[in-house]
Amino acid sequence: MDFDSIIAPLGRDRFLREHWNVSFARMQGPAGRFAGLFSWDELNAVLAEHRLTPPRLNLYKDGQALDPSRFITPPRLGTPRVDSGGLAVALAEGATLILNDVQEVSPGLRALMQSFQDALHTDTFANLYAAWHAQKAFDLHWDPQDSIILQVSGKKRWKVYKPTRPHPLEDDIEKPAPPATEPVWEGVLKDGDALYIPRGWWHVVHPLNEPSLHLTVSLTPPKGIDLLGWAVSKLRREAVVRADLPALKDESARKARMRELRDAIAGMLTDEALDDFLRQWDGNIGHAPHVDLLRAPYEQFSAIADDSMVRLATLHSLALQPYGGNFEFRAVGRLWTVPGALAPALSQLHNARATSVADLSSRLAGDAERQDLRKSLAVLARAGVVLVERGG
Repeated sequence: MDFDSIIAPLGRDRFLREHWNVSFARMQGPAGRFAGLFSWDELNAVLAEHRLTPPRLNLYKDGQALDPSRFITPPRLGTPRVDSGGLAVALAEGATLILNDVQEVSPGLRALMQSFQDALHTDTFANLYAAWHAQKAFDLHWDPQDSIILQVSGKKRWKVYKPTRPHPLEDDIEKPAPPATEPVWEGVLKDGDALYIPRGWWHVVHPLNEPSLHLTVSLTPPKGIDLLGWAVSKLRREAVVRADLPALKDESARKARMRELRDAIAGMLTDEALDDFLRQWDGNIGHAPHVDLLRAPYEQFSAIADDSMVRLATLHSLALQPYGGNFEFRAVGRLWTVPGALAPALSQLHNARATSVADLSSRLAGDAERQDLRKSLAVLARAGVVLVERGG
């Protein structure tokens, strides 16, 4: 499945125009639509085969987290693991099982998260909720991220309310008041149905005394406060920003410094700044690890040839920023500078797909640039910025 099939019957254009960051949406579908994403058998296998402890695995009941000692073996008995007896008792008493970042144990979900990232240019992860009885996991609440809920099996009753504070933040200076109006939607989400809930919309969910399995895909698009934080970090280049404030000088000196600071901020927040920031944001959204331990220890340091396949290791894409006649980007904890002539090739590097060096080289002007590209890729490979994979 991909993003477009998830939001069907809404088309992408309609979803982005009428609902994304704006309004709740319900997308009905046939039973079994999401059955291939994650199954009860897969959940059983994950719990049996993986070493899961909070915060990766949690149990909630009526708005309260259960004490992990109820379903995780104590350290004195060796490495903590799932206590299958305690888990069964807690679930029988009405607890909901929550498995966070479930895409990390499911190749199919990893591919779906990549599809969401490509469509919405936002970091994406999936949490799984399994319930059997009538007790809710959480009380009425809102989430600090957008969510798309996929009802994989069974059904649940939902109440969804409009936000009481526009665009609330997780660490906001004011808490939104609980809703005092009727829900905008109350109904049963059935197997094959999906919901889109923007950040800040209140909701409460009740299981219906039958096995229920749903996935919540969490989406974190960039906000204005993220742009301002990025701008502040860039302003470190300006001497006036790094300088001490004239705390012991007269009023005229203070006003002069404020003018200088306002000018520096205005110079940073140009009309083009948003595009620059969004490139940086897109480059740093979540990546998928690509591991091949049979070949990688040999191929990573092998000579870069036309048939070498390369991809980014921990960046989604390269956010190349012009500086002087070169371009800069951050990776593996340092700032890298590359010749401006290589930008058409390096901008094609991506985490989700491997690209041949021949294809990258075809975007460059001449043999000298192609040779520089191979040298640069070899340096980036030795630093772990790019992965070198088996050639064609």
